[in-house]
Amino acid sequence: MRHIQRTRFVARAVAVLAAAAGLSACDVMVNTMHGGGREQAQQTWTRTYTLAAADAAVEIVNVSGTFDVEAVDGTSLEIKAVLTARGATEEDAKKTLAKVEMVEQADASRVSLQAKYPRELGRKGIEVNYTIRAPRSARVSLENVNGHVRVNGVFAGLKAETTNGAVHGEGLGNTVVATTTNGEIKIRMASMGGEGVALETTNGGIDLKLPAGAKATLSARCVNGGIKVADIPFEKSGEGSRRKLDGAINGGGAAVKLETVNGSIRVGGAT
Repeated sequence: MRHIQRTRFVARAVAVLAAAAGLSACDVMVNTMHGGGREQAQQTWTRTYTLAAADAAVEIVNVSGTFDVEAVDGTSLEIKAVLTARGATEEDAKKTLAKVEMVEQADASRVSLQAKYPRELGRKGIEVNYTIRAPRSARVSLENVNGHVRVNGVFAGLKAETTNGAVHGEGLGNTVVATTTNGEIKIRMASMGGEGVALETTNGGIDLKLPAGAKATLSARCVNGGIKVADIPFEKSGEGSRRKLDGAINGGGAAVKLETVNGSIRVGGAT
């Protein structure tokens, strides 16, 4: 079992994207509040895009904050980002917030978004919390470092990465890839397809629910924990153990690869 290590964003540069023209203006309400003995300045940024292309891509990169994503019918993509900056004084917090730039690239087939700011500002507590309503047909890619990822809905595909935080997905379909270092992963599939499911964490458990008739080929590995498959037809291949389990679900099909170091793995049928 290979040890899983990630230092995303700390040691890796992320490409800067050019701003797209002709999009709705942002909501620039700025509020100042006390928090933990420091001042906070907050700004709300919103955008609405039209993803007319089939299998369009939504790609968002974050450093600190949360993602909450809901699937909707139609072609409209709505993004709300709440930006928070901290400072010793109200003026310091506002100055820090003013240095954050929402950088976007958008057309009918792809929307890419990232909050950009000088690296040293990260130590002052920049946080961006996203609320997203995305078309069900979109392929969604979310990258984070500190904060949870929650996704609800059937997508053409989901890739969710964080370092410190949980990944929760409900009613997903097609290909799902989810990784974290410190946090659990809980995924409930509405359908199976594409390249299957790959879930990986270091410190946390994995809980995967599949449709009753889902056909999948399972490969599950853990170091400190156990592996359990229940409430779904499963035929083990090889000897298996509490740390390693391979086999076929409903005769086999799309690949399901599950890995953790410190935590248990549970696979079951959705009820």
